[in-house]
Amino acid sequence: MKKRILRMFEDKGILVDPDALDALADSADAMKCANIILDDPLRPLVLTRSDVENYLTCQPAPKPPEPMSSRDRPIGEEAIRDDGPLEVKIVKDITGNSTCVGNLIDFAKLFNDRYTTLTKILQRRRELSGLVSIAKAKKVQRDIRFVGIVNDIRQTKNGHTLIELEDEEDKIQVLLMKGSKKASESFVKDEVLGIVGSFSKDGEIVIAKEIIRPEVPINSGMVPNGSNSILAFVSDIHVGSTEFLPDAWNRFISWLNKDPAAKQIRYILMPGDLVDGIGIYPGQEDELLIEDIYAQYAELARLVAMIPARIKIIMMPGNHDAVRLAEPQPALPTELRSMFEARTIFVGNPCYLEIEGRIILAYHGRSMDDFIGSIRNLSYGRPAEIMKEMLKRRHLAPIYGERTAIAPEQKDYLLIDRVPHIFVTGHVHACAVDEYRGIKLINASAWQSQTGFQRMHNQTPDPAKVPMINLGTGETWVEDFSS
Repeated sequence: MKKRILRMFEDKGILVDPDALDALADSADAMKCANIILDDPLRPLVLTRSDVENYLTCQPAPKPPEPMSSRDRPIGEEAIRDDGPLEVKIVKDITGNSTCVGNLIDFAKLFNDRYTTLTKILQRRRELSGLVSIAKAKKVQRDIRFVGIVNDIRQTKNGHTLIELEDEEDKIQVLLMKGSKKASESFVKDEVLGIVGSFSKDGEIVIAKEIIRPEVPINSGMVPNGSNSILAFVSDIHVGSTEFLPDAWNRFISWLNKDPAAKQIRYILMPGDLVDGIGIYPGQEDELLIEDIYAQYAELARLVAMIPARIKIIMMPGNHDAVRLAEPQPALPTELRSMFEARTIFVGNPCYLEIEGRIILAYHGRSMDDFIGSIRNLSYGRPAEIMKEMLKRRHLAPIYGERTAIAPEQKDYLLIDRVPHIFVTGHVHACAVDEYRGIKLINASAWQSQTGFQRMHNQTPDPAKVPMINLGTGETWVEDFSS
């Protein structure tokens, strides 16, 4: 029984504490309780005994209330759909939870949380059975298995790849032989890896046999759930820029108000760079139509108010917005939120959301700059490939000290510690719809034509496109308002 239960959870990428497994096996109906846990979209990544005890009542989730008829519905109620209430839950967000001071202890806690969480994921992999610390690995003269954070990567004079890994206590050198499949992979600093290997004859370095990443599990994707709602994605609006595209925006608004195909759009998620900001890049002042940050947000509020009232708006900041630059970023401050209608939900960057039973990971995407600079063959024109690299590493911004500023929170909010149904980014001004291991990948275009800064970096935007997804079926498509 225990082996069967453990296999069920492993197939879904869930780690089970031994005490939790005992509690499940000893329950009156272990399989029923296990299935209830697996069906819960908010299930934990690591199942503990206390989690199991909370589930042991094995009661199914209560049915949602019957939808109101138009006769019963309060007049002027904007947050009610034709087939029931709008459902948006914030699952994980830094807003209101920031604890960082910025001292060395906070940085240590941040990286320890990253290492510990990803080690728990890796230690359930069959290839890493018998995992030991680096210090213990150095004392073993046989095949060893350990986990570490990448501290350095370099090429030897003979063309081999040498990676230095460290854990909480020690460091070790790992060699990837030239010409091997492992050596052809790309590695970035501060990612967490599992290693299977053996020591060289001199006992100085480990020769890698296998490199194992935390990786998201393969799943069956979005199982139909009966919803008719459509979620649209509108990113990088850049209000205040001379390159903002008002004609394209007006075409989008007209389509939302008049086209029958838009009637089922119930939510719009805006993953960052809502306005162009002030002093973000060299020479930006020459490309600003609105030079006051509050006036930029006031204009954004006017533009967003044109969206039909039936649609719930979810706003996230990006690196151009008026919040701290370091990630994770909290939601917009209160004085800016007050400019917007009550239907607007403000979240931090990144954020986990649940909308009508679908788990959505939203991230603006600043770390894409660092991924492109560190991994060959990645480009701004193919953002979905960068998103896949994040999912492989179970981290949105693993590289510390490059263009992406990272705040030293005591918990690492950039970890992908839940497997989402939908993963959305912005930042690179490209439009992409893809899928990886059952997860829908969306990069949400932009509403700004090419800036001088982008021309200088050979970045060509693909603006005025709106990716959409049917929350019931998982069908995705793109509406084009560029002309």
